[in-house]
Amino acid sequence: MCFSAEASFALGGALVIGGVATLRAGRARGPGWTGFASFPLLFGLQQLSEGLLWLSIEAGEASLSAARVFLFFAYFLWPAFVPLSAALVEPDARRQRLFAIVAALGAALGLFLYLPVILSADTLSISLARHSIRYEAVGALPGETLKTAARVVYAAIICLPLLRSSLREIRIFGILITASVALGFAVANHAFTSIWCFLAAGLSFWLWYALRSPRVEPDPSRLRG
Repeated sequence: MCFSAEASFALGGALVIGGVATLRAGRARGPGWTGFASFPLLFGLQQLSEGLLWLSIEAGEASLSAARVFLFFAYFLWPAFVPLSAALVEPDARRQRLFAIVAALGAALGLFLYLPVILSADTLSISLARHSIRYEAVGALPGETLKTAARVVYAAIICLPLLRSSLREIRIFGILITASVALGFAVANHAFTSIWCFLAAGLSFWLWYALRSPRVEPDPSRLRG
């Protein structure tokens, strides 16, 4: 895959525009849907920040501010906000409590990953690898084994609440996101954070379609499962 400032700006701009319509559709569903309805807009802002980072790299020096904005979403927001959003729309009380716990774990993981980036510029390495931006948390996750383990935990925190949701549209989104994670592990290990966020951003367009479609009531058998 080949990425660039133009690709990030194009996707980011489309998501911001589409995100406004998605938020409108989410409000029509009810206040609990605001979290999922905000995903395209938030992904759009994240992609725009990486577009600015691409421009700074092309100018000769990576912008630490743009990288920190991008990583706020990647490291902190998504592992906390995705399971929280799943909890807010979940009709089954037991699953709702479980997803809320996962959201708390995601926030803790996010702080572990993101705080060093904020506290010291020396903990973050930014480079280009195969036409993609590679982010490395220097010192926080030494060694490939620990990095892989952290990615697996990160993926589980994001994917499992989506896959275990009682709501069909959320489960479909979970399948799409899980497929993007698997693809990232398979072909994008050299720049997993950047490439996976780009793929997930594109997949968030599904939420615009899902929230505009008639609501599908959860299967009672899934509420008992």
